[in-house]
Amino acid sequence: MISKLFRNAVLTVVSSMSGIFLAQAQTFVPSVAHETVFNNWDINYSGDISSFAFNNTITPTAWGDVDVYLASWGFGFSEVTVQFTKPGDPTSVVYKGNLSGLQGSNNNYQDASYLQVGAVYNENTGNIQILVAYQWVGFKVDVFDITTSTTDPVVYNSTINLTSSSLNYFDHRIRMDCDSKSLNSVALVWDNPFIGLQTIACNSGTWGNILNLNNTSGQSGPDIAVTNIGGSPYVRYVYRDANGTQITSSMIDFNTLMSATGTVNHFIQDVNYLSSPLNSNLVLDCKDYDNAKNWAYTYTDQNALEVFVRFIDNNTTGTPTTVSVNTGALGNASLYGQYNVYAPTLHYGSKGSKGDEIFVGWYNTDGNHNGYLAVEMTPDGTGLISDADYLELPNAFTATPYPYVSKSGIAFCKGDADLTSNRHMYTVYYDYDNANNVNRLHHAYHLIGFTAFKDKLQMDLSQVKVYPNPFSTELNTTVTLAEKGTVRLELLDIAGRLVSQYETVVDKGTYPMQLSGLQNIVSGSYFLKTSIDGKMVQTRTVIKK
Repeated sequence: MISKLFRNAVLTVVSSMSGIFLAQAQTFVPSVAHETVFNNWDINYSGDISSFAFNNTITPTAWGDVDVYLASWGFGFSEVTVQFTKPGDPTSVVYKGNLSGLQGSNNNYQDASYLQVGAVYNENTGNIQILVAYQWVGFKVDVFDITTSTTDPVVYNSTINLTSSSLNYFDHRIRMDCDSKSLNSVALVWDNPFIGLQTIACNSGTWGNILNLNNTSGQSGPDIAVTNIGGSPYVRYVYRDANGTQITSSMIDFNTLMSATGTVNHFIQDVNYLSSPLNSNLVLDCKDYDNAKNWAYTYTDQNALEVFVRFIDNNTTGTPTTVSVNTGALGNASLYGQYNVYAPTLHYGSKGSKGDEIFVGWYNTDGNHNGYLAVEMTPDGTGLISDADYLELPNAFTATPYPYVSKSGIAFCKGDADLTSNRHMYTVYYDYDNANNVNRLHHAYHLIGFTAFKDKLQMDLSQVKVYPNPFSTELNTTVTLAEKGTVRLELLDIAGRLVSQYETVVDKGTYPMQLSGLQNIVSGSYFLKTSIDGKMVQTRTVIKK
């Protein structure tokens, strides 16, 4: 299936320099999302990579309300980045910097690994605190405070030791997830080689006890997700056995984590038996608020040929199901046998009026076309929501393959973007810049509701025209309805902010539509978004003269 964005280009093989790569009828939709490279360290590879974003309207800053973007990566020479932007506009950065952890004595988290970032509202102080979890001579969590300083707006507060100080925890995983709306609930899980899986929760700044998850001795590689069901918080886990052929999913009441001591029982929801060992870390996610109790996780096979998503959709079958997202099962062209796939990540969220979605991303390489791809799939695993066949992430492709492909190189923020005012799914990924011999950490911002990573100029060549383009005072298009409905035209700027809109109710048929009064908006690139009865049907990139 060829994306309608490029139906006129299907017969031509375009070089990767153009941003479009077509091979054997596959379409890789070029990314046009806002993206920036921001890092100071030349990091060879990362044991894990993490991102988290939230809208800060509680803790005062020198710039008023801000969106906060956190990222961490590295293994040995590690780094935690923080960025403050104006609300809803990731292009308007008011502050960016690196956090110094390990009790403030070790700049940029040297020698730390498996770093995780998050945040919690501390009701005892009335402030939001930034959290950094990591492995460094044991497992730890650093706590930072947001201040009103323009030069040092995030300062170290304290460190929580989760285990004893020992080098024997090296290369064992720790993971963290947070409630992205209220920031009240935080939970962590880590792989203790002496005990099994351990976990801890934090409720509004108050930490529970360190707990052992029952019957997890010998289990490893865990991930975690926080959710809210019927007004009560819960925590989900996923982990694998020592052979990597059995993946277990479980759940526990968050309040139990806050009150329990010693060893705690958790409810096993699914056991996934694999025919061969998995070849990646597990990444689990679910919606932060979801009475349907849905979840999903992703991994690759031993031969690095397939990206699998295991999920449950209680709105349809209610049965745990596994789908391979790069072999044509979603209606997209198959990549099987043509590319190797590594280090997948997953975001389970909401597209607002369009319903739920599962976003899956991974590193894709055949030696010539080397970079990060993504798909946005329906929660029942039956098809694509994003443009076919695969989405390229912005500036995510290099001339040669990344040398450490088995490590996690990409992370979607697990927070539900539609619960906060920033409306962007924060994505981080790293690669190697051959020209400058440096490893780079990319930060990209996908505006929810769009079916591709959109931001740069990319003309749409489908049969439905938008004219004039470039425009001066007005934009014209047509819509076709099978029945009576409400049509809305929205003009958005590059950061996703609404510039102009028009809404009308029409009967069945084809109608011309016009968005006028545009003479006073500034020159540049915009998106014209057309929705029918609240569902987006097309998005066009347009240029103001």
